[in-house]
Amino acid sequence: MRIQILGPISAWRDHEPLNLGPAAQRAMLGLLTIVSGQPVSHAEILAAVWPDRLPPPTARNVIQTHVKHLRSILEPDRRRRAPSKILRQVGDGYALHVPASAVDVARFRHQVTSATGLAHRGEINGAADLLGQALALWNGSPLADIPALNAHPKVVALAAERQTALDRYGDMMIAAGRAGEALPVLEEAAAAQPLDESAQARLIRAYHAAGRRSRAFSRYHQVRRLLTEELGVGPGPQLATAHTALLHDEAPPAAPAEPGPATVPAASTEATGDIFVVPAQLPADIPDFTGRGAELHHLDRLLAERPARPGPTSAGAAGPALVTVSGTAGVGKTALAVRWAHRVRDWFPDGQLYVDLRGHDADPPVTARQALAGFLRGLGVTGTDLPPSTEERAAAYRSRMDGRRMLVLLDNAVSAEQIRPLLPGSPSCFVLVTSRDSLAALVARHGARRIELDLLPQDDAVVLIRRLTDPRLTDEPGATAALATQCARLPLALRLAAEMTDSRPGVPLAQLVQELADQRHRLDLLDAGGDRRTGVRAVLSWSYRRLPADAARAFRLLGRHCDPDVEPQAAAGILGTTVAEAWRLLDLLARAHLVQRGPGCRYGMHALLRAYAGHLVETEHAHTGRP
Repeated sequence: MRIQILGPISAWRDHEPLNLGPAAQRAMLGLLTIVSGQPVSHAEILAAVWPDRLPPPTARNVIQTHVKHLRSILEPDRRRRAPSKILRQVGDGYALHVPASAVDVARFRHQVTSATGLAHRGEINGAADLLGQALALWNGSPLADIPALNAHPKVVALAAERQTALDRYGDMMIAAGRAGEALPVLEEAAAAQPLDESAQARLIRAYHAAGRRSRAFSRYHQVRRLLTEELGVGPGPQLATAHTALLHDEAPPAAPAEPGPATVPAASTEATGDIFVVPAQLPADIPDFTGRGAELHHLDRLLAERPARPGPTSAGAAGPALVTVSGTAGVGKTALAVRWAHRVRDWFPDGQLYVDLRGHDADPPVTARQALAGFLRGLGVTGTDLPPSTEERAAAYRSRMDGRRMLVLLDNAVSAEQIRPLLPGSPSCFVLVTSRDSLAALVARHGARRIELDLLPQDDAVVLIRRLTDPRLTDEPGATAALATQCARLPLALRLAAEMTDSRPGVPLAQLVQELADQRHRLDLLDAGGDRRTGVRAVLSWSYRRLPADAARAFRLLGRHCDPDVEPQAAAGILGTTVAEAWRLLDLLARAHLVQRGPGCRYGMHALLRAYAGHLVETEHAHTGRP
């Protein structure tokens, strides 16, 4: 078996080409191949097969039919009803299991990794040879015969991997004194990107190193005219440096091949001589992550809207992409952001930055100045080079990030003011923010795209319970569904309830459901042993404590209200205010995600918020005699 996706998708068995079927079926196989054996969820497959419209009601059956046909093509000798060894079901998705040597993209990545290892040891010629072999595997754009996947983040990231390998190959060949051998590849790359100054400067340096100075001068003047006519700008630093070396017939400037061990995990050297470390700061992925297929697909779409290599002509990309994920406490904002960040990290070869801003935490929030210090250290700034003021740090941070394809994950933010200094200025960056606040100012002033994260759907909440608990305990679907409802379908509460079942072996799930029936006792049981970071009562308290006094009183009184939701007119009666004032207080609570806006101007609380509000009423009454 052999599969090729670096170009049109093709497959062979015993040297005979295989008919892979219609475009949707080939798209599925291409997506499964590109991730090198990792599972691809049902939601990801739907997005690949129907990229521009909602999947039809029969989508699941269509996907199953494609899987059936692919299995028969890839495993013609498989006995009927025997499990597939090549196209296996994993969770709600599928994974492709074939030897890495049988897939061109796996061989490409292996050779690039091996080349990096040789470069670390100073073996530049060997590293350049391996990169040349890796680039020779390409027969066109990845999955070139499936236009629907052109903008898919994984396809875009794979194309970026080739560009990075090509850039390194050119630099290494120049450094090794073999620029003439690299000219055909560098000429092709420069022709494909006429306004990419990096590609043009690299070709000029290669011409110069190969002794073709007249051709190098000619290329420089062509690029200078094109930049002036198309963009109205002159040559940038890389072109100017290459031209200066030509004028003085100096040795052409060549980027050093690869970083030495002292700068691992990765680094690259700019023309200025500064070291840019490639950070990889993402937290570990969330185990047993469940659901959120629509939200992950939405984030994929927002990423696909960005140009793969933003430049002066990138329309609509004046600043970094900025997306906010907001929702109530414990709903899984961080889990969603971290899961998606790991899915697309290959799209950001220059690194990923992460900070927990502690906007709703037992500890004081992280200031922008503190966060910038961590980011700059992650980017290679050390000791006395760290600027003292917030403004200077923000400027140094934007300079370091300029032109880099980087992901910045700002977790648990408290306000737009906390975030603004942490925004890079380059359209090549993507910023993802999580917060319990709606961060309306980021939407209004910075054009942020907003994702409101709701409670888990009931089916997904039940699936999460089953994944986290002993399968024998979930034989009773009624008890499992009741537990999901009692936990308000909040992932945090569901995980705490699952931990309780594990700590009490032999106790039926129905008994836990019975114990959780009392709302006041429910908060005690879900308090995680008093853990101030994971107990439900503690986590909810961080949102409550940031409310102004009048909104805090409104939260307590509305939580004591027996109906699941309320209109502003009724809220005014409960709170003893005017209708206009009730509207204002409800809006404050909604922005903090301590109430949820519903249809028909109604506002409600989920069960755990109502239980917490009731607890606060009792506590307040005991201390002051007032609700």
